[in-house]
Amino acid sequence: MKKPLILMCASLVLIAALGLGVVSAQEPVTLVFWSMWNETEGQARVLQTAIANFEAANPNVTIEAVWNGRQNQTLVRTALSGGSGVIDLMDQDADQIAGGLMREDFALPLNDYLQQPAFDHEEALAEVFLPSTLEMFALDGNIYQLPYVYNTVQFWYDKRIFAEVGVEVPQTWDDLLSVCSTLLDAGYAPIAAEGNEPGYAAFYLTEMLARIKGPGWLRQAAADPTGEMWRDPAVLQAAQMTRTLWDNGCVPPETIGYVWPQGQTTLAFGTAAMELVGSWLPVELQTQTDPEFQWGGFSFPAVEGGVGSTTDVYALLLAFMINKDTAHPDEAFAFLRYVMSDEIQQLFTDQSLVGVTNKYITWNPIIADASATAAAATSTYGDVDNVASLYSEYLNTILYPNYVSLWQGAVTPEAYVDMMATQTAEYWASHS
Repeated sequence: MKKPLILMCASLVLIAALGLGVVSAQEPVTLVFWSMWNETEGQARVLQTAIANFEAANPNVTIEAVWNGRQNQTLVRTALSGGSGVIDLMDQDADQIAGGLMREDFALPLNDYLQQPAFDHEEALAEVFLPSTLEMFALDGNIYQLPYVYNTVQFWYDKRIFAEVGVEVPQTWDDLLSVCSTLLDAGYAPIAAEGNEPGYAAFYLTEMLARIKGPGWLRQAAADPTGEMWRDPAVLQAAQMTRTLWDNGCVPPETIGYVWPQGQTTLAFGTAAMELVGSWLPVELQTQTDPEFQWGGFSFPAVEGGVGSTTDVYALLLAFMINKDTAHPDEAFAFLRYVMSDEIQQLFTDQSLVGVTNKYITWNPIIADASATAAAATSTYGDVDNVASLYSEYLNTILYPNYVSLWQGAVTPEAYVDMMATQTAEYWASHS
């Protein structure tokens, strides 16, 4: 049950004052918040509402928001490294926070704060998060991020096309190839994709290896100093599967020339049926799809003989981090506690069409299938099986370029395996 406004205001002041070392509940406090959003984006507007409500409930607190856009993590890291300015809290892709700010020891541990009661519920705040989200980037037992937006990587498709051609959601890899064949025969480009976007292409490598070897194997291969893990038969299998998508016409040949967002627009215009991408896709295409477009989402299918499961979820989270050197950690967390309230989390999905991490929220119907996937997750893994957060230089200099070469057909699966094994060993030899 939502609290009446007067109680909501009182609880916000109380949480900032009780047992958290605040000198005075009336002492003026300014929180500086650097954000990944542009000021006019829907997510920014929700945060602006949250800020206004929080300030109204806490007249002594002012939150100064700086809307930096997607380069926010880099800007924050540069500012904190140089000791210039004051930043109390920030938000960004959780992988980027983990790979940049957490690794540089800028983040405040949140474990104790997370034991406070949730804003709308009697249980601890830590208990309101969807499975495997809060702990996803824990380090040495400490939680440094508060995730608030939840994107799933899945196949997003037009349900009308599947119904028209008479196919069901594929459960296995062979099912997927069969669905592609039926769609191709019906005149559709089965899978929309981008030609040269490495992050989007690597969704396939990540999901294939997660299904064949299980989550975590890819990140271990990336860190193998000998490079020999890349000679595991699973890598050749994944490489061959990649090329099968192109050889069978699942991905149309003209995709090679696409530059984002050309690929996804073919889905919006009804010439393609599905795309493996994050659950932000319906948001990005909302002004291009017709009003009758019926969004559906399904997880990357199972691979015969693989140890991974379709309930292992590729999750791309957006999160907050509090600067460990902030002078106002209690007030900063009080604001984040409010952002995790049912009220604000519901606003995010209602107004911005995004998934959220609060388990009590009903996601916008346009991404209902993502909500079901997130709720049923038995494990989660981050971008490129967490390689993005752990080994970003390796990702950008070795893994991405070589997989794009395979993706575009410039190298054979066998050559790809050899390139990855050899170059991984060389990379770690030069970084030892």
